[in-house]
Amino acid sequence: TMAKIDDSVKKKVPELRFPGFTDDWEERKLKELGDIQTGNTPPTSDSDNYSLDGVLWVTPTDIKSLVISNTAKKLSQVGVTKARIAKAGSILVTSIASIGKNTLLRMDAGFNQQINSLTPTSENDSYFLLTQSEKWSEKMKQTAASATMQIVNKTDFSNISTYVPVHKEEQEKIGSFFKQLDDTIDLHQRKLDLLKEQKKGYLQKMFPKNGAKVPELRFAGFADDWEERKLGEVATFLNGRAYKQDELLDSGKYKVLRV
Repeated sequence: TMAKIDDSVKKKVPELRFPGFTDDWEERKLKELGDIQTGNTPPTSDSDNYSLDGVLWVTPTDIKSLVISNTAKKLSQVGVTKARIAKAGSILVTSIASIGKNTLLRMDAGFNQQINSLTPTSENDSYFLLTQSEKWSEKMKQTAASATMQIVNKTDFSNISTYVPVHKEEQEKIGSFFKQLDDTIDLHQRKLDLLKEQKKGYLQKMFPKNGAKVPELRFAGFADDWEERKLGEVATFLNGRAYKQDELLDSGKYKVLRV
């Protein structure tokens, strides 16, 4: 259960919050919430830096969900020594070009120079900060918009201001609430993706392929060949036309039925 805050008494608090919390939120710079790093790329010319089953190495194209579990390339034990590693629980924030693709690490991982990481201190909740990172990204996009190439460097990222609850328990409640929402969205997204794949399969099997006169899959009770028709034989077509300003419906030239 959440309580809505009366605007007349609202200070530095959200409009909606969990009961039992009344303190103002406090303004913090991101560098006060955790350790910040900018990633790097161990030389790709040296294959010894990478392996098939090593430590995750994240680039923006690997960020496809709010929690990351796999990457196209992985760091070898040698590569790890040349990389910048963010600890499990860190939030990765894309900071060049594709600003705003953020993710949470469930395990230690390396990441490239297009990404800044924030590893929360013990006083801050990872999922709360991941959820709030959308707000950081809005500020980052505004900062980067005036530049020729959109980029938010480590210093600018570190100095982004945000408001956080003074009690970690409130952060945890908010983080848990949004995690439940995100998990539900993810579940429905997987169902949607499955339905789209099923439809694609049915489209292939329930319409005749080139040269065939019957589909591969059809409803029981139908055995006749399908027949070839031109679209003009099965539908009536009308072409649209452009109207001049004085021909528009509201001009009075054409009768308009108003309800």
